[in-house]
Amino acid sequence: METVSIILNFLLASGLVGTLLFFRAKRRQEVAQADSAEISNTEQVVKIQAEHITRLDGRVEKLEEKVDKLEVIIDRKDSEIDRKQTIIRQAYKCKTPQDECPVLIMRAKIEQRQKPQNHE
Repeated sequence: METVSIILNFLLASGLVGTLLFFRAKRRQEVAQADSAEISNTEQVVKIQAEHITRLDGRVEKLEEKVDKLEVIIDRKDSEIDRKQTIIRQAYKCKTPQDECPVLIMRAKIEQRQKPQNHE
């Protein structure tokens, strides 16, 4: 019994148990602080990414509008080209000689006017 008493007196007197308890509590506190800092950093990253996504969504919507407008323009141009090709095909099928055909003569004049405009 005396040995047990000596050991307990040594442990309690030297503060070993108190020191162990103190370091355990300190370690828990440090882990909690590290976890809190990590959560805070993650929240900031998520906030920044959400702002970027919102900004990019706006840009995507603008680009979609532009694409829609371009599709309309392309459809109009395709229709115009188809119409012109049909007219030209019909003009070449015509029995009127090509150098006297009013359609082909007008086409040549229009092409000559458009050439200087295309070079500018």
